[in-house]
Amino acid sequence: MLAVHFGAGNIGRGFIGEVLHKNGYDIYFVDVAQPLIDQLNEQKSYYIRLAQEKEETVLIKNVYGLNSQTQADEVIDTLAKADLITVSAGVNILPLIAPILAKGLLKRVEAGAGAVDVIACENAIGASTTLKGHVLDEMKDNKAKEAILANVGFPDAAVDRIVPNQTRDGLNVLVEPFFEWVVAAKGMKTGERLQGVNYVEELNPYIERKLYTVNTGHACLAYVGFAQGIPSIAEAVADQSIRKELEEVLKETSRLLEEKYQFDGAELKEYREKIINRFENVHLSDPVERVGRNPLRKLSASDRLIGPLVQLYNRGIKAPHLVKVAAAAFQFDVPSDEESVKIQSMLKEKGVTETIIEVTSLSADHPLVTQIKAEIEA
Repeated sequence: MLAVHFGAGNIGRGFIGEVLHKNGYDIYFVDVAQPLIDQLNEQKSYYIRLAQEKEETVLIKNVYGLNSQTQADEVIDTLAKADLITVSAGVNILPLIAPILAKGLLKRVEAGAGAVDVIACENAIGASTTLKGHVLDEMKDNKAKEAILANVGFPDAAVDRIVPNQTRDGLNVLVEPFFEWVVAAKGMKTGERLQGVNYVEELNPYIERKLYTVNTGHACLAYVGFAQGIPSIAEAVADQSIRKELEEVLKETSRLLEEKYQFDGAELKEYREKIINRFENVHLSDPVERVGRNPLRKLSASDRLIGPLVQLYNRGIKAPHLVKVAAAAFQFDVPSDEESVKIQSMLKEKGVTETIIEVTSLSADHPLVTQIKAEIEA
């Protein structure tokens, strides 16, 4: 069996690649980084190292690399015969891969190669649906669109595995032992089921459970840890005052998940504890500056902080701890991070209130603007 995966980065190799390999796939990684492509084609294998007390390694073999810029025809030919197509290139890259993906899918349909699924494994809600829209935009006529819609599934997915910043070790990747990959079965065109993947009818509860627990929790540790001068996530969660703040933040987001999706309270408590245990893994040791990067995106209306905060407010539920973390995110001042620099510049030029309104898309008279402002100025 053959899989094509867009994005030969750490998530692609260290998470999706492992699952595909264990399900018997030969994997063609598509990327634009030629040194990475060369290494894949020279070695045809790499190791995943599990970050735990007794380190384990997993050999991933039968892997190859294709450069989508210099080997477009080969990428299209490989897409046309693939049994599965996956993506972890970053949400902002989805429109860039759509043209070559569209050509490969059209060639496949014209050859009568049968149905195939394209799964975007990104840290975003509805990434496969977004990619589907970009692919359909590439179609020149309705007949081509109809052929794609009839033969290609774009099931949305939720993915979760902490892959820390890597010290250079060739293709090998250090990852945490835990992973979760959930796919919306209703979006599929094939009956293919991967071992290690959870197929569900309704995906949104799982996406938001992950986003508002793992990502919100990670953001809490990064921004509050940074404010207190703590360098790493593991050190932040080991600090009792920060850990308490984390626990309170996750209680607030769990309240939302319980009310919105009827998750069981005891199961959510168990899930929260599992996530906190993952953050404690000293073998991952991610710097707070890396985890906190891109605060503009993380403070946007539908993301990990403002998203749950607004939904809780609309349900009449106060979330003072989420407000504190949002305020800390506005104060995340890292010169090497462009978004951080932009926020600091906005605060100086436009003032606190206007910056909050612009970054979060909250209305000028929204009480949360006042609450976040009060925390920033406290």
